[in-house]
Amino acid sequence: MQSLGKISRRAAMQSLALFPAVSAVALQGLSATDQIGDVWNGVYSHQDSGVPSFPNRFLAEMVQGRKPGRALDVGMGQGRNSLFLARLGWDVTGVDVSDQGIDLAKKEAARLGLTMNYVLSDVSAFDLGRDRWDLIVGVYVGREILFQASHLTDGLASGGLLVVEHYRRDVGRTSVSGGRLGYPINALLETFVPSLRIVRYEEVLDFPDWGDPGERAPLVRMLASKG
Repeated sequence: MQSLGKISRRAAMQSLALFPAVSAVALQGLSATDQIGDVWNGVYSHQDSGVPSFPNRFLAEMVQGRKPGRALDVGMGQGRNSLFLARLGWDVTGVDVSDQGIDLAKKEAARLGLTMNYVLSDVSAFDLGRDRWDLIVGVYVGREILFQASHLTDGLASGGLLVVEHYRRDVGRTSVSGGRLGYPINALLETFVPSLRIVRYEEVLDFPDWGDPGERAPLVRMLASKG
């Protein structure tokens, strides 16, 4: 496979659309999961690739004042949200396909004196269990939240929360922010209303964690609860 070299955050986000985490499909001798992991390894290997270091604002707002429990961070990347939760006292497990990202998370956790659990895996291959998690975080992980909806729902404990933020599809936009990577209107609602209670749902134009600096993008945010 051709070396990925220096990869921009735009290329990384485009990869989510090109390789929507279907592990059984082989491309150029590698599984789709390996392809995505390779792309993200290229991103996390370069300090100037624009990887956000701050926790997601919507997540921070949704867990404010909530008693910590067991949290699963789907697509933890370099651990920005996992580290934030761990500092609040959550027992955090982060799942990601990038060993480079996980390595960065481990180093930062060690520097901060935090303990977390790390799983190198596509979420589709990870056993979420049943009634296990008090919080599941899925921010900027593309359509995996839709593909794995039943597993995520089963994995939530009674009263557990699912926090999601991602782009909303906007056919009038040509940039990666809100283009083909976005959720169709009401897709999250239609997927999770039968099984979870929707506490908050919004489609807004706001600054995303990923994307061109200073550019507002159409976003979808959802807080859902099990029971």
